[in-house]
Amino acid sequence: MNIGSLDLESNLFLSPLAGYTNLPFRLTAKSLGGLGLVTTDLVNARSLLEGRPVAFKMIATDPREQPMAVQLFGGVPEEMRDAAVIAAEKGAQSIDINMGCPVKKVVKTGSGSSMMKDHHKTRELVKGMIDAVEVPVTAKMRLGWDSDNITAPDLARTLEDVGVSAI
Repeated sequence: MNIGSLDLESNLFLSPLAGYTNLPFRLTAKSLGGLGLVTTDLVNARSLLEGRPVAFKMIATDPREQPMAVQLFGGVPEEMRDAAVIAAEKGAQSIDINMGCPVKKVVKTGSGSSMMKDHHKTRELVKGMIDAVEVPVTAKMRLGWDSDNITAPDLARTLEDVGVSAI
């Protein structure tokens, strides 16, 4: 299976699990075999830009787990773009955008599942990230903001148009 320029050994992925997908967990899961891609816990883009040690610990990688994706969340296009560059420079082979987290502290910043509401703003944020890095950019999303607003099909087409590598 391929995601952008990544040639994966299988179509099985270790999804980001808040509080669990740290480096030791990812290495353990990868050592069991069969995983094509592992992903970090969701990382606040701003915390990378501020140089917070906990954020850099979350994106730390090891050759034994590669290929590895860093999942970022944030609602400010410039911050997401710059955080994607940092993650790629630190060894991420892919950048995943969290558009699925419904937690209040995430959505109140315009991040996570709240990105499902404004397709134009989300499109521009994602395009900026894609233009800034050479690694594939992917998006994880829900069906929509809520059960009355199923926006994933339209948003997926919008993101495909700007070059997202997988959804």
